[in-house]
Amino acid sequence: MNDWKEYIESTFKPISDFRIEDKTQVGEIGIYSLTHNLTETRFDFIYPDEDWKKIGDVQFYNPKTKGWSGEFWEAEFNEAEKQRLNEFLEPALEKGWSNKDFYLFGKHYQSKVYWNKNFDGKNFGYYTGFGCLWFVLFPFLWLSTKLMELNLTSGMKKIIIEPTNKNVC
Repeated sequence: MNDWKEYIESTFKPISDFRIEDKTQVGEIGIYSLTHNLTETRFDFIYPDEDWKKIGDVQFYNPKTKGWSGEFWEAEFNEAEKQRLNEFLEPALEKGWSNKDFYLFGKHYQSKVYWNKNFDGKNFGYYTGFGCLWFVLFPFLWLSTKLMELNLTSGMKKIIIEPTNKNVC
């Protein structure tokens, strides 16, 4: 394995289980995407160099939820970065992941992404929906989130995303 493109080809198997969208050519947006046909989880390899020795970022997400993986950040192609990327992709490829989406008056304002299907452990928080008003509404949104997590008010949607490795599903 000599570059990130070969890594993708060896990691995402069988490749026929994925729809590939290559927008890395000159003049395009610079994203190489793989979308799993069954789970619909999408993996974006962002801004790879021409020789695929360096990538700008990697992210994954699923249309069933507003949550996403967060950012992997830039990586040179080497053993340490391959291991780091394997760990980053493990929830989507091997274990599955879960997400809590929070809505207020039908408007999404927060997601909590968990690296397992049990909604436990550390989570990655993602905020959206209210822009700069978020700072003003913070105490109210914080309290709303806590009440939703205790099932005292409605507005929380829990989603479990299965891994793309069908031998694990």
